[in-house]
Amino acid sequence: MKILEVAGLNVTFPTRRGMIRASQNVGFSVDRGEICVLVGETGSGKSVIGQAILHLLPKTAVVSGSIRYGGQEILSMSEAAYAHLRGREIALIPQNPSGSLDPLMRCGRQIAEVLECREVPRERLSGETGRILSYLNFPDPELTAASYPHELSGGMRQRLTTGIALASEPRLLVADEPTKGLDYAARNASIAMFRTLKEKRHDSILMITHDLELARLIGDTVGVLYSGELVEFGPTAEVFEEPGHPYTRGLIAALPKNGMKPMPGICPGLSRLPKGCYFRDRCPHPCTEGEGFHPAMLDVSGRWVRCSHFSA
Repeated sequence: MKILEVAGLNVTFPTRRGMIRASQNVGFSVDRGEICVLVGETGSGKSVIGQAILHLLPKTAVVSGSIRYGGQEILSMSEAAYAHLRGREIALIPQNPSGSLDPLMRCGRQIAEVLECREVPRERLSGETGRILSYLNFPDPELTAASYPHELSGGMRQRLTTGIALASEPRLLVADEPTKGLDYAARNASIAMFRTLKEKRHDSILMITHDLELARLIGDTVGVLYSGELVEFGPTAEVFEEPGHPYTRGLIAALPKNGMKPMPGICPGLSRLPKGCYFRDRCPHPCTEGEGFHPAMLDVSGRWVRCSHFSA
């Protein structure tokens, strides 16, 4: 059963230099108990999608399309109506944990506050807080609960914000760049945490990241974004083992374990997108159709790929 369905999502920002088309006709779905990962370079539009789902876009944004949560349309929902979902049924794991935590409140208390909103009995608060912290791979949950945020490392603070989100027992988690800015050890701890959530809790998660290795290890499905649109979407193992779009192949080739082979060129500006294929100038095998024809997403053996090479 699908818990999230995004269809034809367009997000545009008006500026003095013209319209910035941050998201264009984006469509994907997340099944219950599934981890869906959206990957792409900085400026590819992936965070905008998460903000649209959470109703966190600025008022100047022009938004169209459909976002259905549990079969209910939420994109056009009023802020007052949506407030009953945000933080309860749809929870955010923010990109900046330090800015999301109360520096004057002990870590365990910050989780317990959310539990109290769920009317968890006072005598169970300590046990429930410890249970959540143990899921997050903290070696000493009691010590962590008694600590203040500044006493934790950056990676531990990131996991703490995940615990606060989990405390509301949401049906959908949106994780925005959960490993950004973390060192090697903290990143590995974060990956281990998400693997625990996947294997033991079976949470439904939409993860937004530039970290391809995280996507490969965690995701059930993966969507690759380029210049505001999806260029490939499908089961993670299949996308990484046999990528269809040349941009996906380029990203995988640029991984350190694959020799860090850089892609030539740069992404076109979102206010000056070409008429044809957005990737044509960087494509190792550009086709003539890409000069003036913008390719659609095509079903390629159960995966979706935006490339004219598959239309023949």
